[in-house]
Amino acid sequence: MLSVNSSSFQELLAMFASALGCGMLIGLERERSKQRENQHSFAGLRSFTICALLGAMCFLLGAAVGIAGAIIVGGMTVLSIKNQPEDPGITTELAFVMTYFIGAMCLWNAPLAAGLAVFLTVILMAKRSMHSIAGKWITEAEFRDGLFLLALILIALPLTPNTPLWGSALNPYIILKLLTLILAVQSLAHIAKRLLTSKNAMILSSIASGFVSSTAAVASLGMEVRSGRASAKANAGAALMSCVATLLQLLIIVAGVSMLWLKTIIIPTLIATVILACCAYWQLRNAAPAEQIPQADTRMFSLKEAGIIAATLTLIQAGVYGLNLWLGDAGLIAGTLLASLFEIHAAMATVVMQGSPAETAVFYAFILGLAAHAIAKSINALLTGGWQYFRVFAPVQILHMAVLISLLILYR
Repeated sequence: MLSVNSSSFQELLAMFASALGCGMLIGLERERSKQRENQHSFAGLRSFTICALLGAMCFLLGAAVGIAGAIIVGGMTVLSIKNQPEDPGITTELAFVMTYFIGAMCLWNAPLAAGLAVFLTVILMAKRSMHSIAGKWITEAEFRDGLFLLALILIALPLTPNTPLWGSALNPYIILKLLTLILAVQSLAHIAKRLLTSKNAMILSSIASGFVSSTAAVASLGMEVRSGRASAKANAGAALMSCVATLLQLLIIVAGVSMLWLKTIIIPTLIATVILACCAYWQLRNAAPAEQIPQADTRMFSLKEAGIIAATLTLIQAGVYGLNLWLGDAGLIAGTLLASLFEIHAAMATVVMQGSPAETAVFYAFILGLAAHAIAKSINALLTGGWQYFRVFAPVQILHMAVLISLLILYR
């Protein structure tokens, strides 16, 4: 506990200056809010400033004095609530109590206290925006979907056992995590479509989903095409945009494992990325405008489609593991081919760690892994989205990967 005897005069000045700044910041917002809405609140600029200084002073004198001060401040807020029955809100009162403790926190961690003061001020300023979002912008279906997704993330995932049921495959935690990621990807895409124009939303949400799982993004977009909710050209362009994120993430992972490999692949990968991004943007630009979804029928995700995708990918992973058990140790190339069918980054990281690009077996394992992943994504597009989706997606997917592989062989 800090005391006057143990703290220098400069430290005390800094602490009280922090408390003064925090109280004035919060109080200034409350004062402007009173004038803007013509309210008669019990606390304004001066009250909040004094409250923050009081918190710092009371806890400086000791824990008992600090607790007594907190009781007094709490009693004042309760009395204010009772004396203003016509005002149902207690936001200012709660902010007043929090300001007392923010002022006290300046004694121990002034940066954290300042951050909390700014965060509280932002919340107070965002009253109209938050009320508008909660009451008008979010539909009932979106609210239910959001609660379900939060329940998966905050409750179901932490409680799910993280133990494989068959060797290294069929892990309940990984399966549920994959399902949650797919739902999150769909939700991000839905929010982007609400906030942005159709094409910009698809571009941004597809790149973001590609960093999560491009394979899942290709499948999810394909399911939308098959169900008739989206055009094949637009969703194929979005799926190709998610593959751009795959190449960028590959560069990041290789950079963290081997700088020698990064020097070998960076130029070919960037060239292939530019080709892929240009083709994807061209597909999106020339696609027919997406139909607007009625406001009353907006859902953030489709649990059925996400479950189908997660189950399919899980079965593929289990099949890969079973083939490995059946064939035994077939060597680096066979293992990389199998792993690349499901997830390219883990397979490529494994190859890179095995040796340098000068080693023939390692280099061709890398090449064949890229080729296998491109073919697997094309098959994924055919199975989930049908022929029209595959016809737009597969040629570009194979083209950019062929360019990448050819340049890698030339640059080696």
